[in-house]
Amino acid sequence: MEEESKNLSAEQQAATSATEEKGPTLKLDIKRTILVGFAFFGIMCFWEVYDYIMPLILNTRFGLNSWQYGLIMGLDNLLSIFMLPFFGSLSDKAVNKKMGRRTHFIFWGTIAAAIAIMIVAIFEYLEFQKIMQAGYDNINELIKYNPEIANLIAGMENADYNAIMASDNVLAIQAIKQAQIAMSKEVAGNNVWILIMFIISLLLLLIAMASYRSPAVSLMPDITPKPLRSQANALITFMGGAGGLVSIILYKIFANSATQNYFWLFFVTALVLVLVLIAFMFTVKERKYVAMREEEEEKCHVVDEEEIEGTEKLSKGKVVSLVLILLTVFLWFMGYNAVKSHLSTYATQTLAFEQGFVGTITLLNGLGGAIALLPVALLANKLGRKKTIIIGVVLAAVAFFPCFFMTATTPGVKVLFPMCFILAGFGMVCVNVNTLPMVVELSKGSTVGRYTGYYYAFSMSAQAVTPAFAGVFMNISSQSVVFIYASIFIVLSLMTTIFIKHGDNRPPKKKKFLEYFSDED
Repeated sequence: MEEESKNLSAEQQAATSATEEKGPTLKLDIKRTILVGFAFFGIMCFWEVYDYIMPLILNTRFGLNSWQYGLIMGLDNLLSIFMLPFFGSLSDKAVNKKMGRRTHFIFWGTIAAAIAIMIVAIFEYLEFQKIMQAGYDNINELIKYNPEIANLIAGMENADYNAIMASDNVLAIQAIKQAQIAMSKEVAGNNVWILIMFIISLLLLLIAMASYRSPAVSLMPDITPKPLRSQANALITFMGGAGGLVSIILYKIFANSATQNYFWLFFVTALVLVLVLIAFMFTVKERKYVAMREEEEEKCHVVDEEEIEGTEKLSKGKVVSLVLILLTVFLWFMGYNAVKSHLSTYATQTLAFEQGFVGTITLLNGLGGAIALLPVALLANKLGRKKTIIIGVVLAAVAFFPCFFMTATTPGVKVLFPMCFILAGFGMVCVNVNTLPMVVELSKGSTVGRYTGYYYAFSMSAQAVTPAFAGVFMNISSQSVVFIYASIFIVLSLMTTIFIKHGDNRPPKKKKFLEYFSDED
């Protein structure tokens, strides 16, 4: 018991003492947390669209292979390694009497991102027009790029493009998609200026998104007492998941065909960002919410570490735990996001799923993640953050490994693959909901933005290298090898998690079911 007490933060000990004396107890302000989550809603709406559609655009519109588009997909994360800690720290020091520390970053960053999205959309539309003119949906033109198509469609009564793509002739569909990529590569080579302008506009978009992500995420711990941050992060993650679900619905409506341009998908995504920003600005009063959090902590005798430790640095044990948590985050994203960044191309090419069905898989994954949030929040309160992360890591590894053996002809693949992906999504929620609170648990009031930046530096650095790194192995072997790659890194993240000693929450005493989500022990 003595050792356990040492591992508790000052805030948790104070909150626990208050509870034992039957004084006021901390309760999560659900409404306030959800309103703050509007910013994350918009962010995740964009990233779900980006992660799904960008590999397809780079692969099918510009003819880039797994390694090449993986390198470009890592650009946003490479930028984020430097920009997220910078903007997080900058927002810590920012002073805005009207908006507060974080809100003006969210305001200007969202506006810049919406404009940049439309510039990207214009260049994607120009390239789409070029490949359609070349005969992207013309079987006779495609046969020039892959003569095997002629043999695979021999004997079919109706051998036009739409009929073949709607048939169960998996080999012909795969051959056609290979021919389309070859055609796109040739067209892009003849109009390389479009690719260059597309990448430049994409770079501007990624900078705009990076400018307000850390401030938006830092707003949650700003307005939430430390002991309640796992529950609050679950609600914020729910808002992000809701944004993801909206994006999935959008690309099922506006991007469900290989011969459909993505201009309107980009346009509606930009519109959603603007509408969410308007809702955020009208409902969230940052300075008021921070004052409310301070008042709640004072009533419940929660003391900030700065008042106890002053400017002292973290102890050696806490530094080690911080490094281990960040390594866990890095290894986890190396594994999970390798699959996520290549999912759309893998599922449409190796498994021969149509784009609409891949969107359905992602939709189910998002729904599963949303459903998992409350159980995960309960689990984190019941078992602690560390044990919940371990459960999530094990689930993801178990889910991804059998996917390696699946092919387009595997019996029941349209059921088995979505089930595995949904199970991995539950594991993802277990990890993502708890790792950020473990990092900021070790921060002080004035360093929340910097520690949030550390978290995103490690998560984004993994996401910067893993698409291209995994793409190399996929080019050497097969697209399916990405699941072995992912499983290895996920298991490695389990190894680092086991040795974490600080940043966890103490499992509470038994209480009523609903109280797990809103009360502090």
